[in-house]
Parts: sequence; C-alpha cells; structure tokens
Amino acid sequence: MPLIPSADTGEPLTISGAAHELGITIDTIRYYEKEGIAPAPGRGPDGWRRYDADALSWLAGVVMLRGTGMSVQEMREYAAAYRAGSTPQERLAMLEGHRETVMARLEDVHRHLAALDAKIDRYREHQDVPARSASRPPLAS
Repeated sequence: MPLIPSADTGEPLTISGAAHELGITIDTIRYYEKEGIAPAPGRGPDGWRRYDADALSWLAGVVMLRGTGMSVQEMREYAAAYRAGSTPQERLAMLEGHRETVMARLEDVHRHLAALDAKIDRYREHQDVPARSASRPPLAS
C-alpha cells in the first residue's frame, strides 16, 4: 500500500471507511480532528461524518507525517499555519526542517543497525555460523 493512498474514492466515505482506507482507527481520526490537526469533515443528511477526497488527502498527509515521527505538537503547528494562511514557502520550510530531523534520526538508526550487525556477527563467529545470512541484507550506503 502506498504511504499516501489515492484519495479519489468516488463517493465520500464514513469515518469507518476513511479509517479503513488509511489504515488507522476511528479513534485516531477523531483525535486528529479534536486536536485541530485535521479539519472536521462535512456531514451527510444522516448527520454522519463524510470524508471526501480533500478530507482523505489531508488525513493521508497527517498519517504520513506521523509515520515520519512528527510530533502531535508539530502537526498542530503545521495545521494552524495552514489555517492561518501561511504561504507555501513557509509550510515548505516547516516540512524541510522536519525532513532534516528525520534524516538525522535515520543516520542514527543506520549507525545502531551497523552496531547490531557487528554484535550478531560476533555471536555467529562463536557458533560457526556464516556471518551474513540472506535474511539480513547489508546496510545501504
């Protein structure tokens, strides 16, 4: 499944349909709305929330940002900047700043993974097991 699913589902979705489409829970959607991270969607004649393509696209973006480790506070700030009419350049700067944070974290993860691989290799050496198995590909450079 792509990180940001296609938001073109045709008809607007109920909250359970939106949650299913995005791979999150109904409670998560309600939380993002309550926190001002996602705008409240329109409602159908029955009074139930209806998530159209725009609402799904926004939520998919929130899911992606959360998946990159963006804090709820940072997501609130981004959403508030958008609602306040910030320029695309201002929002771009926010996203680029977050990307730098993600890249630094990724470097840390690669460093820790290399240390873990070295430790595993030492254990394997003591057990006469080949150092690199097919299930453990080498680190990307």
